[in-house]
Amino acid sequence: MDHNKRWEFQIVLSMCLGYAMLMLCRTVVGIAGPAMVLDPDLALDTASFGAILGWGTAGNLTGKLTNGILADRIGGTKIFILAIGMAAITTISFGTLSGNTAFFTLYFITVFSKSAGWPSMANIISAWFTHAKHGRVWGFVATSSRISSVATTLLLSSLLFVMSWRGLFFVAGAIALVCAFILPKYLKNSWKESGALSEESEQTIDQLATWSDSHPLSGVNTAGAILIFIKSPRFWLISLGVASLAVLFEFQVFIPIYLSETFSLAPAQAGIASAAFPLGCLIAVFGSGFIYDKLSSKNVIFVFGGTLIIAILCLLSLWYLGSIEWNSQLELVLTIILIFIFGFAISPSYYIPMSVFSINFGGRHCGLLVGLIDAIAYFGAMIFDFIGGEVANKEGGWQDFLLILIVTSILSAIIMVSFLTVDYTKSNADK
Repeated sequence: MDHNKRWEFQIVLSMCLGYAMLMLCRTVVGIAGPAMVLDPDLALDTASFGAILGWGTAGNLTGKLTNGILADRIGGTKIFILAIGMAAITTISFGTLSGNTAFFTLYFITVFSKSAGWPSMANIISAWFTHAKHGRVWGFVATSSRISSVATTLLLSSLLFVMSWRGLFFVAGAIALVCAFILPKYLKNSWKESGALSEESEQTIDQLATWSDSHPLSGVNTAGAILIFIKSPRFWLISLGVASLAVLFEFQVFIPIYLSETFSLAPAQAGIASAAFPLGCLIAVFGSGFIYDKLSSKNVIFVFGGTLIIAILCLLSLWYLGSIEWNSQLELVLTIILIFIFGFAISPSYYIPMSVFSINFGGRHCGLLVGLIDAIAYFGAMIFDFIGGEVANKEGGWQDFLLILIVTSILSAIIMVSFLTVDYTKSNADK
């Protein structure tokens, strides 16, 4: 493997590993949720667990508004590694808590740290990869987050058979902390830190420099960039689209409790069954980055719009299953299959268009742009966490919970197709 490809591979692998650790620290709360609700020493029910998730999402929102700017100014690599270390420490600490207020605070800090992941990686990718490779690199990174979600769901759910929910937090935090110490050796800020440069490396540096210097926002400060963003219809369309998709993704952390209460599953069994969602996401994002790079902007509209229609049909089917009497075993199997397809259907639209758009439109302010979009997205998700937990906690509440998701999925399809259409029109006008 030549110098260029070796370093590109190393950077992508390092980002994948690091983001997997951030996902690990966030996912463990959802897996431990059913056991925490059943713990007689804790005053938790579905509503208060939803509040924990809501405070975590508030941390995500707050972090997106600050970490993107820090990544652009200090460097994506430094913020990325610091975030992993902080998330690891707070995850370990979470396992020692007993009071709701402490849960709210520690999970807020944990997810605040996790929020640095995507803006930091946008900065890292813009410094290492040319535009032609952005789709596939984001695809790899998104795939790693889904692999880690599947792996941690299965691993931690299995561990729940032999240890308490507190042990899960200790295991997850310890693994992430080790990673935070290892990564600085392999994840560098730019090509200039990669040692002796090959001819291909020099060409890549020249291409990146030319793109950066010629970008419309190359000489614009942070305040000016924010003003340009908020004046852009594409910014608001992608922000609202990702916000609606973020609400749909929040279903993931409720799935173990949903399955446990709907089908009377043990917490560990519900956790293992919930792996259907991240597994569907994993399979979808594995190839979506490559597909996105090869599709025309016009075809992207039809492909991604089609997957979002499938997501709507999945939620409608889940609601229908819950409204009639079925054989419970058959209903469980069908529910898991629908959850798998739902995860498969929403993940490409959630990960790829926003990530590619942020680098192309944001330029050297890409971390800031990712942060702003995600902040709006997680504001919507935060509201849903609080409301969703309250709704699901009522008698027959899961049906109303699914109705909220159905309405949101219809809105997400309309908004994302509108964004892709406007982006296609704008791209043609700029040629």
